[in-house]
Amino acid sequence: MMHERIRGLSLIEAMVVLALAASLVLAGVPAFAEAIQRNRVTLALHLLMADMAMARSTAVIRGEQVVVCPMDRSGGCSTASDWSRGWLVFVDLDGDRRPGAAEQVLRATDAPTGPGFALRSSRPYLRYQRDGRSAHSNLTVHVCRHGSVAGQVVVNNHGRARSTRPAAGLPCPAG
Repeated sequence: MMHERIRGLSLIEAMVVLALAASLVLAGVPAFAEAIQRNRVTLALHLLMADMAMARSTAVIRGEQVVVCPMDRSGGCSTASDWSRGWLVFVDLDGDRRPGAAEQVLRATDAPTGPGFALRSSRPYLRYQRDGRSAHSNLTVHVCRHGSVAGQVVVNNHGRARSTRPAAGLPCPAG
């Protein structure tokens, strides 16, 4: 009769495996957190670009002014240049750059949030004319992480929006 040897892990072997697994997890957590931050920046850039493109095409199709503005706490347009709460896209029938009772809000978008994450712009609204041009001057929305610009959406006078990723170290403008 043969005796089978029962095999298993000793306590020392189990502790070594557990220590290796813990060190791998600890090494991966910062990389995973950084990936989440990069995806948050990418999401903000895509949401802004999509809403600005929709506002521009709506202005041309309807032949009416369309405004994109940062949201305030009450869900209206903020007069500050902080887009961190989100933004509104609406048809501006009376030209006051504020959504009114007769004006149609086309979209209200919440901005991605997170620690040290902010969206700041060069001015508090973007207005598209009937021909798709943006009124007056360029607009730049800065997507910032921990006080540095991680990405930008730039709208030129012709209304075309583009996104950029500037060199590291550019400070985020005050909102």
